[in-house]
Amino acid sequence: MSRPSFPETGGSAPLSPDECLAVAEFLQGFANPVRIRILCCLHDGPKNVSQVSAATGEKVSNVSQQLKILLQKGYVTRRKRERQVFYEIRNSAICELMELVRGIIFGRTEEDACGQGRNAQ
Repeated sequence: MSRPSFPETGGSAPLSPDECLAVAEFLQGFANPVRIRILCCLHDGPKNVSQVSAATGEKVSNVSQQLKILLQKGYVTRRKRERQVFYEIRNSAICELMELVRGIIFGRTEEDACGQGRNAQ
């Protein structure tokens, strides 16, 4: 049985067991619909916990808990501005990955994962 590899490597560089584990652990961050909604909310730029809570309809405590997981997984960064902490997506590839997954699941290629058209400005 061959080891999995990513298509862009042309199949010539199979993933090691450690790489497979790292990929699986990273993708666990997407395993919660609240975290997906939070990432979509942050798609437009940095927000504090209260702003994310208002945008998602989730309780502040749940948003804080999910943001902590997203931070630990490396999906978001946080930065203090005066007395508030703002969260933002660490890498735009996170949004691209969500868009790719949405396309695989729903066959949608016209919109990104956060419901905005590719050409939206």
